[in-house]
Amino acid sequence: MTSWLRCARWVAREVGGGLAELLLPGCCAACGRGAPGPLCEDCLRSCRAPAGPCCLRCGAPWTRRRGTTAAGGGGGDCGRCRRFGRPFAFASAAGLWRYRGPVRRLVHAFKYDGRQDLLAPLGRLLAGSPRPAGLAGGSPHPLVVAVPARRASLRRRGYDQAAGLAAGFAAARRLRCDARALARRRESGPQAGRSVHRRLLQAAAAFRARPSHVHGLPILLVDDVLSTGATADACSRALLRAGATSVRVITLAT
Repeated sequence: MTSWLRCARWVAREVGGGLAELLLPGCCAACGRGAPGPLCEDCLRSCRAPAGPCCLRCGAPWTRRRGTTAAGGGGGDCGRCRRFGRPFAFASAAGLWRYRGPVRRLVHAFKYDGRQDLLAPLGRLLAGSPRPAGLAGGSPHPLVVAVPARRASLRRRGYDQAAGLAAGFAAARRLRCDARALARRRESGPQAGRSVHRRLLQAAAAFRARPSHVHGLPILLVDDVLSTGATADACSRALLRAGATSVRVITLAT
């Protein structure tokens, strides 16, 4: 995105809130060219889905370990699962794209450049994509829940990006989305750049789920990126402790 357009969006957002996107031309979040949606056709073609087969547990592209076979996609036997060091609390996960190239720039646009307008259409895109949408059909009438943003991020950004994705996904799938089912108990600090062990320590007991909202329900947990899985695992444990019957994770990138 060109510097003048980024500056103009920031000014309009600060002065006029949601008026910003009505007054400024739509542009591709990855390259800045004009586009009717979040990405132009060229950048959309450059987005890569996780190469199959994928891990049945965490959704990462699966690579065979010596002495194992590739049959069945290697549920729980991928590199991410092994690095995590213990079984994930969620039953399965799926990401739409790999977190690289235009996808990385797209995520940065709604996390750091104020592109809140991207979230609803990206949520709808998730809802219509085979891998993420397949998890929605795994349980009858699942409840859609977003990974809650840190308070510092909410103050800086002005919105919760995972909640926006979750709302768009739920609306497209005609599912119920509950913004109050899961909350942060304490601030865990940014996760980017930290080791798996450090992320586990930060995420432990950082979330609480409301039993009155989730008890007896299957949950679809939505976030923007699944990296080590520590945050999704901590959220899942909180939801299961509150009585959720299962948790499946859907993310834009992995």
